[in-house]
Amino acid sequence: MSDRIFISKLCLYGFHGVMPEEKRLGQRFYIDLSCDIDLAPAGQADDYGLTVCYDALCTLAQTTCDSGPFDLIETLGERIAQEILDRFTTIRSVRVTVRKPSAPIQAALDHVGIEILRHR
Repeated sequence: MSDRIFISKLCLYGFHGVMPEEKRLGQRFYIDLSCDIDLAPAGQADDYGLTVCYDALCTLAQTTCDSGPFDLIETLGERIAQEILDRFTTIRSVRVTVRKPSAPIQAALDHVGIEILRHR
């Protein structure tokens, strides 16, 4: 099965990072979610109750981000993935990408980030 629900570039504001100013000032993080789920039942029945609400996924990511601060974006990604798998039993796996465009490093770059894949 290759069905998936996805969210791209969800912008969240959080206070995550190793440096003290990151926890004090905060910054934007961009989150991508890709959830492996069988969408046939919802599509065939045209039944909202048989799928996962995009807004619920966004709200879960925001709530998890707000539960910090975390030193690592790896922790943020891991917590989001675990919360998704815990709450939505029809999701078989989830890929979470966390981008950090304002990382306090010398290099000129668009962003740094992590990507994790977790299976049920």
